[in-house]
Amino acid sequence: MPELEDDFGFTPFANLEFYREINAKLLDLAGISRQRRIIDLGCGSGGVTELILDRIQAAKDTCVYAIDHSTASIRAAVAHLGDRGDAAVKFVQAEVQNLSQTIKEQVDTIVYCNSIHYVNEKAELIRQIRDGLEPGGIFAFNTSFYDGGHPPESEAFYRRWMLRSLRILRKDHGIMPNKDARVESRVHLTPMDYEKLLYGQGLKIKKIKVDSAGVPIEGWLEISAFRDWIEGVMPGVPLATGRAALQKAVRQIFEEQNIDSVPRNWLQIVASRV
Repeated sequence: MPELEDDFGFTPFANLEFYREINAKLLDLAGISRQRRIIDLGCGSGGVTELILDRIQAAKDTCVYAIDHSTASIRAAVAHLGDRGDAAVKFVQAEVQNLSQTIKEQVDTIVYCNSIHYVNEKAELIRQIRDGLEPGGIFAFNTSFYDGGHPPESEAFYRRWMLRSLRILRKDHGIMPNKDARVESRVHLTPMDYEKLLYGQGLKIKKIKVDSAGVPIEGWLEISAFRDWIEGVMPGVPLATGRAALQKAVRQIFEEQNIDSVPRNWLQIVASRV
């Protein structure tokens, strides 16, 4: 029986309270409240869209465009937010790289949470974001996949987790990852790299900060069930098998070390169109 996309999606992780708090901090850093036309880029199942709706004033005069490439995610977002009658939410299924063709009008604010690291042609996307903003408009984004995302004190945990997972994979399932199937690693940019990208496309940094969060065991269990994570650390391994090995290993390590969380850093940036 084929594995369903939703079984290995990002929604369970996105719904965790610590993750919502990280994204709420970005929205507060950007001062989301009085904007009238907002794009939630890569909206997923609508978690950040909901946080935006909770913050806007004069909501009936506001339109939020919730955009995601995944039809399943858009369906989940509609189901989650469909009864919010306090603002107009327009759900759009489209690739983020096609932003300029998707939304023709200029907007006040574009929010992009924890996804920019997926984009290969970041300069082109940022150019489209700039063009999609009215003068003085705000672009707010964050990512935990950057050069600095792993605090030094977390490195031992990651090494132990990966090694333990591989041992479990071999012992319990009799297989190992296929190195030939490994996805090319994404280059993690530094905060300065992001600053240069933004300035190069006509955006001015307004605020930049790093928020550290203690990711609880629930976070590691859910990320262990995320397709992109499994395929990245265990290439060629069936998703259900990789999930089982990763989750078993993380439970063991949390118990052995008697810890309740592992730190992770999020880079939070707010810029404006010059």
